[in-house]
Amino acid sequence: MNKKKFLSNVIKSLNKQPVLFVGSGIPKRYFNLENWEELLKKFIAEFSKDEFKYTKYLSKVKEKDYYGKQAKIATLLEKDYNEAALEKGEFEDFRIKNLEKIKSGVSPLKIRISDYLSNLNFSNPLIPQEVRLLKQIAKRNVSGIITTNYDCFLEDIFDDYQVFSGQEELIFSTLQGIGEIYKIHGTCHNPESLILTSNDYKKFEEKSDYLIAKLLTIFVEYPIIFLGYSLEDKDIKNIFCSISKCMDRKHINLLKKQLIFVEWNKEIEEVSTRSFEFENGKQIEMTKITTDDFLSIYESINEIRPKFSPRVIRDLKKEIYKLVESSNPESILVATGFENMDKLDKSKNFVVSIGINEKYGLPVEADDIYKDIIFDNGSFSIDLLVEVYLPKLLSMNSGGLPIRKYLKNYNGIISPQIQTIISQKNSVSAFLNTQQIKQKSRYRNQLNNKNILSIIQKEGEENAYKKIYFLEENEINLSDLENYLQKIVKNKIVSLKGNSELKRLIRIYDFMKFK
Repeated sequence: MNKKKFLSNVIKSLNKQPVLFVGSGIPKRYFNLENWEELLKKFIAEFSKDEFKYTKYLSKVKEKDYYGKQAKIATLLEKDYNEAALEKGEFEDFRIKNLEKIKSGVSPLKIRISDYLSNLNFSNPLIPQEVRLLKQIAKRNVSGIITTNYDCFLEDIFDDYQVFSGQEELIFSTLQGIGEIYKIHGTCHNPESLILTSNDYKKFEEKSDYLIAKLLTIFVEYPIIFLGYSLEDKDIKNIFCSISKCMDRKHINLLKKQLIFVEWNKEIEEVSTRSFEFENGKQIEMTKITTDDFLSIYESINEIRPKFSPRVIRDLKKEIYKLVESSNPESILVATGFENMDKLDKSKNFVVSIGINEKYGLPVEADDIYKDIIFDNGSFSIDLLVEVYLPKLLSMNSGGLPIRKYLKNYNGIISPQIQTIISQKNSVSAFLNTQQIKQKSRYRNQLNNKNILSIIQKEGEENAYKKIYFLEENEINLSDLENYLQKIVKNKIVSLKGNSELKRLIRIYDFMKFK
């Protein structure tokens, strides 16, 4: 079998439009655009005539700097560049042009990098036949794009795709999960969004739970082809490390067939297996294609024949999204995917979504989940709830949500955000705030019998829920707690809406029953 046929078989075996994960090697290949080291050197030259300036920065970087040597060098460069841009006479025009941005606190270096990249011309590629074919597969054969690049080459090629830049936009925008470009390190159209320095990376990592959860969903749902990266790239290693922490070995093994890493090499043509090993003892394996012939890669992707283009599917998902709401609080709500419509009970109200849609708030609200924990009547699609609704709802409910019931029957990959909650909320006392912990022993000293029924008798049904959580776990009878919660909510003795203490008790009930 010749190389081209073998390569075609590898990519066609994916059986689905892949997501392309694109690095700086792609715009460098087609337009000789600077890699990160070259980009930093370019802007050093704008304020310093010292030809050893980069080397001096490099000498100050520890070999194992956590966020990589380039991020540390960028930190040093940004300090010197910004100082020069604000003081030196040759930067006067720059200061006048960007006065408002500078006054608002935007880094002059990031402004200058963004200005440079925004004005690049992508009309004359060095390898035109590859770029033409890339444009062709962009119409139907690629599900989406993830990139750490700042420049706009991908937007130019995938011009039908919707662009989301930076973590903030990814978190708060409407995502359809297909026909979209995720610029996870920001874009030249917004200097503030650029992830450039060690501090930028630190902040990025601190808020990365949602992004990693999103990437996990994409990695499981779609084949991923990495283009324009080196296997030694710090960004890629960090992403794989984060993913390995969230997956057990069974799910990591399932990823093996989903991941293809294309590494450029002018001398070698081969298909092999490559693995990343991490300190936690886990490893992620993938197919590695070493080649200088990207045309064959694109031709193989072009042989995947989808029924619809990603743009059409994205637009369809926007339109076909039905939300049925009932004013009757006793009604039963079912949340499910489009593929499960034939299984729906016609007597129930239902919400149907095609894939992931995040615009119309959420068809399942926090109070629906609390009621389902008590009455077991939600009939939710577990996968849809855990993968789509819970991450968003958790970000909007600082006190947390009852989640154990759904995780007990969930077989997918649990996001870092939810894993953190599980590890933190591992006892009844862990659900109490500092003030309640102080009150606990004092209240318990007032009790002759430490059980739920005694507290109900002492406090009355309308107030007992504020004290029951002062019991130890072995003192709480789950049957008594369930009966009490059902009674006060069903008979409207206590309102659930806006009641943080009642919700705290329900979360404790969920923890105890489903841990």
